[in-house]
Amino acid sequence: MDKSGLFKDFNFKLVVIEALLDKEPLFLEKLTDLQNKYTNSFEWYSGEGPIVEIRVYLEELTLETSDLDKIVYLCFDGGNEIYHILKPDWDGEDSLFDVVSVEGFQHLKNLKTVDYISMCYPEVLEPFKQAGIEIMY
Repeated sequence: MDKSGLFKDFNFKLVVIEALLDKEPLFLEKLTDLQNKYTNSFEWYSGEGPIVEIRVYLEELTLETSDLDKIVYLCFDGGNEIYHILKPDWDGEDSLFDVVSVEGFQHLKNLKTVDYISMCYPEVLEPFKQAGIEIMY
């Protein structure tokens, strides 16, 4: 769940966070610290879910407008780095990170393009089309 209230679907928030990882977001240092702290002790291939401490941090993270304004492009892809930060051994063979709603995308004032590879049914992206945002399949 996205506890910040910006997005209806936490998994959509992860797509947004992914888009910010290479744009020096305000949260990057804290996320990197958590990743360094918890991935070293991660129990690989044990059937465990996402790293709880990182998931809680991301659920509670309020994305700042200054960061949201940097987003012009989103990519829906199972290979996104954020999934492997949360669950380093995730193989993409389940629906753990599937997006069911993009509600809240209205906070992304500069979003122009969405690249759809996977992670949701195509109809989930309809609100983007209705808002005039280009979807590349």
